[in-house]
Amino acid sequence: MNFTTCVPEEVGIDSGYLINFLTRLENQLLPLHSVIIMRHNKICMEAYYEPYNQDSLHRMFSISKSFVSMAIGLLEEEGKLSLDDHIVDYFPEKQPEEGPYPYTAMLTIRQMLTMRTCHEKTTYKTKDITDWVESFFRTPPTNVPGTNFSYDTSSTHVLGALVEKLSGMNFLDYLRSKGLDELGFSKEAYCLTDPTGISMGGSGMCATPRDILIMMMLIVNDGKLNDKQYLPKEYVKTAKLRHADPIAKQTTLEEIQGYGYQLWQTTHGGYVMFGMGGQLALYVPEKDIYMITTADAQGRQGGVQLIYDAFWQEVYDKIPTGCDMDNVQSISKEILPKDLENFMNSRRLLALSGDTTSPIVKEINHKTYICDVNPCGVKNISLHFEDETRGQFVYENHTGTHSINFLIGDNAIGDFPDYHLKYAASAAWRMDHYFLIKLQIIDSAIGNLFMGFSFYEDYVTVLFRKIEESLFNEYDGVFSGKKI
Repeated sequence: MNFTTCVPEEVGIDSGYLINFLTRLENQLLPLHSVIIMRHNKICMEAYYEPYNQDSLHRMFSISKSFVSMAIGLLEEEGKLSLDDHIVDYFPEKQPEEGPYPYTAMLTIRQMLTMRTCHEKTTYKTKDITDWVESFFRTPPTNVPGTNFSYDTSSTHVLGALVEKLSGMNFLDYLRSKGLDELGFSKEAYCLTDPTGISMGGSGMCATPRDILIMMMLIVNDGKLNDKQYLPKEYVKTAKLRHADPIAKQTTLEEIQGYGYQLWQTTHGGYVMFGMGGQLALYVPEKDIYMITTADAQGRQGGVQLIYDAFWQEVYDKIPTGCDMDNVQSISKEILPKDLENFMNSRRLLALSGDTTSPIVKEINHKTYICDVNPCGVKNISLHFEDETRGQFVYENHTGTHSINFLIGDNAIGDFPDYHLKYAASAAWRMDHYFLIKLQIIDSAIGNLFMGFSFYEDYVTVLFRKIEESLFNEYDGVFSGKKI
């Protein structure tokens, strides 16, 4: 798809407001990865935080759910299903031997789309479950379907499996065949799969921010782009309406506004495709404005709300209602569209802040510490400082000896041991005796790992903390060691 770009003032937005928007989030230490602002179908800001760029695939988490919803709408249009069909009828092979549970047997596709299933929570997130689809049908239900909003990712996973069963393609390839490829959706985009090979329709899509913008434009325009109807008009219009009330279940202001067919409603009369950690595709009709973000706000309480609040207060509320204000003047004569361009082009992943060195470096540098028996399985550790800008953390566990490269005050890019996932590692002395490394996982998994080292005489206490949905469980714990 050929996107039109412009300076913000052409669509009634002051360049200074956009700089303030990103600066506010950076000052709040919110790890952004990308931001796109579009108004009147013109992109007026597009910023990527190095090493991310326009072509980088990003884990979109629950934005995947909105894509599955659109695939279901297409299958309905083809006559391959009805939204009021019972889901058990499509998966007889996954039912308990004694037959489906009564509440599960009552469940319809429409109820699944609106997150009013028969389960109080996702069914496959336990260690021994490998067949995620089967778990949905074999887990005893908690309630009559259609009566309770509960964010059930296993429900959407089953809908994704239904798309595969009826179309012969995973949901993303099916949507490609229905127009995404024609619209320029990136060919490299893909979806992670569950242990049985079914695409993770609830959270597994990896795509670019512009890919997400394409889908959001389709939804905004009731399935039509470039004078061609790609998605069923009535289905898309209905999907944007409020079908469920999440106020008793969700915890942030934006998440309690309402829920449609795998789409969230927001304040200011907007609606959004929402993925964990700050993956957002927001549209607000009143001012015809889009905001696309990728980020990693996992583990940051209220982090996603910070993105919304910054957008509302620094950008949205400052655009006059009912007036485009073409060629508006900057809030400061010193802030020009060129300044915004330079600002956007200089964004980098946030790095840990603190001191570059400590008086104890010479006492601990290259020294090995033998660790107490610990649940992380770490046998020994050592820190190696090359200078005040870079170093290496070396440790031994049951898979061997490994190293993590880090920069002090910036990010080093590396490949995480055993997992083979790309990381960005920054470090700093937070106190004279306390050194902290922060690893940002920037791959098909998105998350953070903290590795803290607190020194006392000949001892060290190590803190491992992982903030990621399902991996790195061995990097979570506290233990001590002694210098040899």
